[in-house]
Amino acid sequence: MMDYLACRAKGWDIGSGPTEAQCKTMTARLKGSGMRWDPANGEAMLALSALADSGEWSPYWRGQGIQWN
Repeated sequence: MMDYLACRAKGWDIGSGPTEAQCKTMTARLKGSGMRWDPANGEAMLALSALADSGEWSPYWRGQGIQWN
């Protein structure tokens, strides 16, 4: 069960709107004109897009021992 008050106190979005909007944005990048992705590569692209859109790109790669400027 989710503690809504604790999540809101941390400033986290708890509604479905942001999640649904992000899903629409990410999948639109895979469904552009002429784009053809197989499942494995499509999943990898969605993971990279999620890292970039969430602001977690640099922290993720630093955790992998890679430094980005």
